Amino acid sequence: MLLRLPLLAAMVNGAAVLPRQNVNQVVSLSQVENVAVRSNGQILATNMNSANLYAIDPVAKTSKTALAISGARGLSGIGEYAPDVFAVIGGKGVYSVDFSAEPPRSSLIATLNEANNLNGLAVLSETAVLVADAGRGLVYRLDVTTGEYAVVLQDATMAPSGGIPFGIDGIKYRDGVVWYTNIFKNSFHRVAVDPETAKATGAYETLWTNLMGDDLCFGPNGFIYVATNGGNSLVEVDPEVGTPNRVGAVTGSTSCAFGRTEADANVAYVGAGQGVYAVTVAA
Repeated sequence: MLLRLPLLAAMVNGAAVLPRQNVNQVVSLSQVENVAVRSNGQILATNMNSANLYAIDPVAKTSKTALAISGARGLSGIGEYAPDVFAVIGGKGVYSVDFSAEPPRSSLIATLNEANNLNGLAVLSETAVLVADAGRGLVYRLDVTTGEYAVVLQDATMAPSGGIPFGIDGIKYRDGVVWYTNIFKNSFHRVAVDPETAKATGAYETLWTNLMGDDLCFGPNGFIYVATNGGNSLVEVDPEVGTPNRVGAVTGSTSCAFGRTEADANVAYVGAGQGVYAVTVAA
């Protein structure tokens, strides 16, 4: 979720943490909401005010419209559920975008009519994704082959607050655990789930409650990275410890995804209000 907030110093345990000087702008692009990286190294970027899915060449530092998703007014969460095939949230709809076709094509998977404000998306498997409803404070499991969906996760840690209101925002899944943020509660959480049903198999845990978190991504070094939006940074989280460590300054950071080539495997591409940025992290 893109917020327009003043520049803030990231605080960790009450102290400002200075970022490493490792940030470069890849492209200037207005109001980037979420990013994903294709296997060919191309970055995909969404905007909540546009149906255009943007394609970015991080080497040439150029961007273009890959395609406009018919039926959507704006796009948010995105994730690759099959080779070069992505699920993308557009309003109350979730669409499939197939880059294995030339030109790429999109199709509606399902419309979640009762949804209030769909935002984050996580890939559960090649046949299912998780979709976070920030307005209702819950998570749907959506079968991408049948379009069937159901609420599988709901907890007070996901509940909306604030003037919009907005709750659970970023969400990702890996190895039986769902990781998620609640943007206006300045909190980061996890819950163990069944890898098939995505229903909780353990307690909902809170890792922090003092730093804004938007979307997140997994790094190649085993750490989790969280874009902090109004915190204007990218933070690194050791999942065994849970404490955020600021690794880059990006104003209005909304999302992140790591490069997939040998040259950029330790580069986090960060979506933000003014474009996409490259943050190099320790291997």
